[in-house]
Amino acid sequence: MPDVSVLTATAPRPQNRLAEIHAALGASRLDWEWLLQIDGPDDARLALPDAVRADPRVRIQAGARRDGIAVTRNRALARATAPLVLNADSDDVPIAGAMDRLAPAFADPDVAMAFGDWVERWPDGTDWRPEPRFAPGRQEAGAIASIWAAERWVPMHLAGAMWRTVAVREAGGWTALAGGSDIGLMLGVDARHASSYVATPTFVYYHHEHQVTAHDQWRDLFALDMEFLAARARALGFAA
Repeated sequence: MPDVSVLTATAPRPQNRLAEIHAALGASRLDWEWLLQIDGPDDARLALPDAVRADPRVRIQAGARRDGIAVTRNRALARATAPLVLNADSDDVPIAGAMDRLAPAFADPDVAMAFGDWVERWPDGTDWRPEPRFAPGRQEAGAIASIWAAERWVPMHLAGAMWRTVAVREAGGWTALAGGSDIGLMLGVDARHASSYVATPTFVYYHHEHQVTAHDQWRDLFALDMEFLAARARALGFAA
């Protein structure tokens, strides 16, 4: 059994960084499997780098149609065999060694999510790093969800989080929304489990023109999704 199942929902698009992700995973001392879940038909495999296709640790599955990122991630989750899962978006890149720095947090049996800092890289090559909001180490259950319920933002980047697999499944996986599917997952996990902040950058988030989230139509859908997530936060007791 591998230590970590890395989940990537992907589709053919110009900004896929699968070769860079593969190289970063290869720098880990952990045993891992990479579950590439293609959102679309099997011929999308043609866009995969040769090194990715040839690696026996990479397990590729394609769908019959486009179903969106949340459904696609959950199909990868269904195939996971490790006790931990790491989400790795296809257009962002984990920092080499990040999995090795996140995994020790799960020695605490109450911890179901571990996260670090992130670097945002803009098309002109400039970087931005946020100021940390958490003290390093364990965060009690409800700490992150309560911040989101009060402020409607998460002061950490869920795209690079590592999760305890059973807790993700318990929470129902990624919430089927156009935007905020990882927030929906976080609300469910944080309601019952502690998390841990590792004070080191763990992945690079790339801004680019092909991001769905950069378009006005997505912003309208996202506003509706936020209302659903706010209702869920209230139902879980995180907001009045």
